[in-house]
Amino acid sequence: MKKQQPGIVAIFRYLDDICHVTESIRDSRDFRGHEIVSFTSYHELMHLAEERHGPSQVRWFTLVGALSGVFTGFAMPLWMDYDWPIVVGGKTAGIYSVPAYFVFGFELMVLFGALATIMGMLVMGRLPNPKARIYDKRTTDDRFAVFVPGVSVESEQARLLKEKGAEEVYSTT
Repeated sequence: MKKQQPGIVAIFRYLDDICHVTESIRDSRDFRGHEIVSFTSYHELMHLAEERHGPSQVRWFTLVGALSGVFTGFAMPLWMDYDWPIVVGGKTAGIYSVPAYFVFGFELMVLFGALATIMGMLVMGRLPNPKARIYDKRTTDDRFAVFVPGVSVESEQARLLKEKGAEEVYSTT
């Protein structure tokens, strides 16, 4: 595990509290380099992250996976049809059988898109990360945390976090 850097950790119980704190400190110079820790994903926190960092890049993984699935879903049966033609009703092999390939194209689009999305989430989330810092074990269960580097418990930042609803504020040194 990575060595803890000095700073403070504020523990919050409710999602509303962490959202209000995040909105109030996101552009403040006093909270530069802060990190928000959540035990799961919430659309409120994702919306705040998108405002600050832009939309997630995982969607491009999904698009590329889905398009490659559609291409594979049409190319594979078409190639097989030319290699082993089964002439039914006088139709020649190949392009005349394409309407039947929509099923393959759709199914592989869904499969490749889903697998690419999972891969994109792992890559963009840098998971698994053996060097990840866990500031407080409660954040893996049911609490939220705000880590502010380089400040002390007696600072103005700690007082503001307590006023905004922090259950506890402590130092990581």
